Amino acid sequence: MRVAIIGGGVPAAVHAWTAVLRGHTVTQLDDGAPIAGSGALRAGSVAAADLERAAHALWLWREIGGRVPGVGFRLSGSITVARTRAELAVAEAAAADTAREFTLLEPERARALEPALRGPLLAGLHCGADAVLTPHQTVPALRAHLAGTGRFTARGCSARALAVAAEGVLIRADDGSALAADVALLCPSPGRDALAREFTGAEPVPLLRAQRLRTGPLERRPDAILADGDQFRHRPGYPREPVARLSAEQAQTAAAAEFGMHVLAVPRLDGGLTLGATGEGEPFPAELAEPAAEHLLAVTGELLEAELTVRGRWAEVACAIERAPWLAPSGRILVLGSAGPDATLFAPAVAELAADRLGL
Repeated sequence: MRVAIIGGGVPAAVHAWTAVLRGHTVTQLDDGAPIAGSGALRAGSVAAADLERAAHALWLWREIGGRVPGVGFRLSGSITVARTRAELAVAEAAAADTAREFTLLEPERARALEPALRGPLLAGLHCGADAVLTPHQTVPALRAHLAGTGRFTARGCSARALAVAAEGVLIRADDGSALAADVALLCPSPGRDALAREFTGAEPVPLLRAQRLRTGPLERRPDAILADGDQFRHRPGYPREPVARLSAEQAQTAAAAEFGMHVLAVPRLDGGLTLGATGEGEPFPAELAEPAAEHLLAVTGELLEAELTVRGRWAEVACAIERAPWLAPSGRILVLGSAGPDATLFAPAVAELAADRLGL
């Protein structure tokens, strides 16, 4: 079948991968949206209802990474650092959950597992289910591999209109060209879903903004994803009661509270780190916030006992909630909803379901 994929970023590239893998010919219309994401695939701290899907998605990522090393996939694991008694209580309760790959590590064991971790801590909550990829490498690596099959083409344009005809789907692009396909898959980037909403009539999905930093290479760069105890407040996979006590008993810093922050340090292949993240709701201020950047650098510097240099700084948006896919009555057009903040993690599993829905 001729498959048209409309949209850019990691999820769209994974949908193209899945369709080509199933023997179809794919043309992708990339709208040029920035490639987003920290690269952290936090499969271990998703909601309980999503654990099985996350495990399957991670297995698929491992398969992709094995066939296309350039995507930068590493099964790195993560360590969330508990530095207070309230954070330790959450970590202890989480480690008791046998459904998740959590292990509570005393400080010496945490530092033995991750030698770059030097700062004071009461314990480290290790999650063996978490992994890392390198988003800005993932898309070109997948595309280069797919182009080698002779059944994939990427075009730098956006779709302006879609129409169902007897022979399939007709697509008009913003460069004036037209494309005919048997089926079309809309993968709108966050905030760029106007065409998708024309078909579904759905209201816009609320967005969250994440501010991130890229550091220079470190003498002792961690191999694992590192997070501070504020992560317990922002991920759905931790036990509610101790998290509620943490929120009631332990105030965040002013910056962390204002910008909905937790510190996440994700190792990069260039020897540095990607730091994040904030969770700011709309409307977004025009400028990046200095207190947020200062907080990320200060906390990470304390965890590593290292001085960090900033090589890049940016903000990106993600959909705050997940929305189910919508299949047009013709059966030829599938509009994908967001997979929420874990869109990159879930992308291969969502791609399988989308391909099944379209009969690929």
